[in-house]
Amino acid sequence: MIEAIKEIGEYIIQKKEKNIEEPLDILIDNPESNPKKPSYKNILLILLKKANGGFDYKGIDIEEYSHGKLDRYLYKKSGGSNSPDITPTSRVTEISKTFVKKILKWFNNYTAQEPNENTNFLVKVGNCLRNNKDKILDDLKEKHSGIDRKEKSIITLKIDNRYIGEYDIIKEILLEESIIGFYSKYGKISKAENMICSVCNEKKSEVYGFVDTYKFYTVDKPGFVSGGFQQKDAWKNYPVCLECALKLEAGKKYLQENLNFNFYGFNYQLIPKFINREYYENKKDIFELIEGWRDPKFNKEGRKGFAQLTQDENEILELMSKQENYLNMNFMFYEAPNGYDGSVFNILLYIEDILPSRLRRLFEIKREVDKINIFKDCMVPIFENKKKTGEKSLEFNFGILRTFFRKVSDKRTYNKYFLDLTSKIFTSKPIDYYFLLQFIMLKIRDEFVNNNPTKISTLKGFMLLNYLNKLGLVELGQKSKKEVKMNDNNKRDVSASGKIKEKTDGFFKKFADFFDSDAKKAIFLEGVLTQFLLNIQYQERNATPFRVKLKGLKLDEKQVKKLLPEIQNKLEEYGKNYYRTLESIISDYFVSAGNGWKLTNDEISFYFVLGMNLSDLFKVKADENEIEEE
Repeated sequence: MIEAIKEIGEYIIQKKEKNIEEPLDILIDNPESNPKKPSYKNILLILLKKANGGFDYKGIDIEEYSHGKLDRYLYKKSGGSNSPDITPTSRVTEISKTFVKKILKWFNNYTAQEPNENTNFLVKVGNCLRNNKDKILDDLKEKHSGIDRKEKSIITLKIDNRYIGEYDIIKEILLEESIIGFYSKYGKISKAENMICSVCNEKKSEVYGFVDTYKFYTVDKPGFVSGGFQQKDAWKNYPVCLECALKLEAGKKYLQENLNFNFYGFNYQLIPKFINREYYENKKDIFELIEGWRDPKFNKEGRKGFAQLTQDENEILELMSKQENYLNMNFMFYEAPNGYDGSVFNILLYIEDILPSRLRRLFEIKREVDKINIFKDCMVPIFENKKKTGEKSLEFNFGILRTFFRKVSDKRTYNKYFLDLTSKIFTSKPIDYYFLLQFIMLKIRDEFVNNNPTKISTLKGFMLLNYLNKLGLVELGQKSKKEVKMNDNNKRDVSASGKIKEKTDGFFKKFADFFDSDAKKAIFLEGVLTQFLLNIQYQERNATPFRVKLKGLKLDEKQVKKLLPEIQNKLEEYGKNYYRTLESIISDYFVSAGNGWKLTNDEISFYFVLGMNLSDLFKVKADENEIEEE
């Protein structure tokens, strides 16, 4: 991963003609931690004017945040949440807290130093801020109160009509403090001379021990440092030269701005890595393709026809899937509760070496599954800002998986399972079929016992199993050893069963991998018949009392077999048993399946509820006892 990030950093430094010897523009941070959805829109400027050998406070001004002025804002976040930032430009949390603990505290560091022209400048600015503290706070609060609460703000200074980034002394402080941060932390100095850098593998005049690009390598606890637990010797574990540290910084920022995506409650970065030097020299082409993807013109025209595996509208996976296997993709899933550049950055999952050909396969199977009629005909709601705006056909994406492995609450979450299954899908590793069924039925049962519709969840579960089956990642349940398959000699006369037999046979043939036993066919069709009875009950009584007999969809072999005569009796009681052909087919399948099925209760329940929710495919006309034409 580190090598890939360094390569990206080299590209962006070369592209933007940045000078590694003068790295200020590499080190500057963007206050907007999420460029895709900008929220920092206001700059609160504390205006100062030189007067009488010092400075006078002239009020507060507001201007719109501009990405083109990053070098003037000169923002650089500090490593600690309560310490001042590297420069006197800070994001607003609370006006009072930000001004006092970030801005004022920054200038307090320059009150007791050796006097010279530069420090005198900083001391005089600090004195002005301290002398006018109450007035500045009142003005800041007044200006900030007029800003939309959804918009975030940044506080900085403008001195003699110049931004702080236009003062050499502050630029020098940023440069010096940033480099010091690579080797000075926890009150320790960790660096060495004339040693090999672990990133570029070259001997360098200096290497540093505290370069923590994504905080995946930390030495804040003694147990994290080998060689006697001495933090000053951290350079021995992970020595990085200044040049590589800067390239890593540039690569990290490029990933944040161009390859940072949302993933159902998580974030991930897509990190491309070139496999050999021949293609590495031509890496410009792939990065220009990535950058063009975010261009507004490309958004409208170039994205037509591209499918998505996630909910992120900027997803780039199918574009990458169209490349040749001269590079691979690495997925870094992470959580950053305090923001991308905050003090906490946890890498949750790292998926390595995914070739474009693997991504192509994921999209090919997606399109194949999306074309299946039962999924195309299932309409699911579209929501924008939690409001329903329309409907669309059910399509496969990782949101289908998330349906069954969600974060229910802070105390109950299936995030770990979700990420583990995501990794297995990308890396083509086998997935436990029974484990999946357990969670699919957990969701469906919850809806069933609360009298909520189960159709969408059931079809999502069936779609997920179809997708994974076509990828070869799940081994569907085992056939019963006692089962005797029905053949042409023991099947009833087809002419007696009419179109319903034709319909059921066609359905089982289409999903042959799932209906590989007569027991599964019997259970599924009994679910169909059960739904027909429930429909009649609702029409007759405006209630469905037979649902109680379904045991909250916790069914086993004995209960399923017991249901068939009970359903038939109920239909006869209502005088609406139009389904004798279907009942006969179910009976035949039960006889053929025998006893002692090798099916789990989750399997039995799933096939049963699947039949209930696909019952419309097998509707019967009351006067003809035949299947309706679709």
